[in-house]
Amino acid sequence: MDKLRVAVVGLRFGRTWMNGFLRHARCELECLCDLDTVKLAQMADEAGPRFTTTDLDAVISCDTVDAVALFTPAPLHGEQSIALLEAGKHLLSAVPAALTIEQCRRLVTAARDSGRVYMMAENWPYEPSVLKAQELYRDGKLGRIYYGEAEYLHHMESSWFDAEGHPAWRHDFPPLLYPTHGLGPYLHLTGDRFVEVTGYAVSGERPPGTETETDWLQLAVLRSERGTLFKLMNSFCNVHPGGHYLSLYGDRGSFETGRGKEGRFVATYWSHEDEPVEMHREKCEYPPLPEYVEGMGGHAGPAVRIVEDFTRAALDGEPSTIDVGLAANMTLPGICAVESIKTGRTVEIPDPAAW
Repeated sequence: MDKLRVAVVGLRFGRTWMNGFLRHARCELECLCDLDTVKLAQMADEAGPRFTTTDLDAVISCDTVDAVALFTPAPLHGEQSIALLEAGKHLLSAVPAALTIEQCRRLVTAARDSGRVYMMAENWPYEPSVLKAQELYRDGKLGRIYYGEAEYLHHMESSWFDAEGHPAWRHDFPPLLYPTHGLGPYLHLTGDRFVEVTGYAVSGERPPGTETETDWLQLAVLRSERGTLFKLMNSFCNVHPGGHYLSLYGDRGSFETGRGKEGRFVATYWSHEDEPVEMHREKCEYPPLPEYVEGMGGHAGPAVRIVEDFTRAALDGEPSTIDVGLAANMTLPGICAVESIKTGRTVEIPDPAAW
């Protein structure tokens, strides 16, 4: 196969990825797919794919589509991913991988049985501050990580209702079902997996702006196979500026990102042999990026690298950076944390390697 013929499904967030595949020297933009006919026509004028459709089944059955970049709403990822893999398509999926344990199980099985590449487009392992953490860990500056924390604050109130005023999928979406931004960097870094989780939820007196039954904030306390403790806090409704945060405590050093808008680009760290005994602060940048990222939106930096890694995996047979096993290990803790909140009990997290 000389070039990877790609369909992009879901053009709200998918526009970034459309531009990435459109401009990649080893890819051809074969198809665009979206239910919104106006958006579909606009993106087709911009990108010039070979064909467009509003029907995912047309993508599934198309022999000229080798790979699909799936950027539909989160509740659809599991079943759509399974169908695409079973149809023999290489698949790059938005996060999370799925919303139930059974979907994760079927997804792992479908990827294994199809022999096709599955990669989850989790962007945080590609962000500059996390790349610094990878460098420190690789160089032994952190040692064995025994504790970590992550936060993901994102104001989603404006997306709770559609244009007609009906509740959209984000309206009562549990925040911890979107765990991969917080857990992904640690799992990608170490190869560890989480084995049990206890979840908690809390809310203010009323949501700012409109009514919803979703928890304002959900928190998970996790234990890993290697004994690491990890605290994850997610919130889609809050009176606080949005942003990301990650901290890692190792037996030779520690690391943390900046907070809020500095989460992507500021790293502070210290190793036990460093003098003076204080955290170093470093402003981090993306590796050199192609000029065309100007047309790829706010996620362009990691998207370029994800597109490159996925294309190389599909065309050259290299392992994908975040394969189906790692994607399941990033997704399952959130599913189990929500179950823990419902039952009030600690929940054991399944091991995808056993499926």
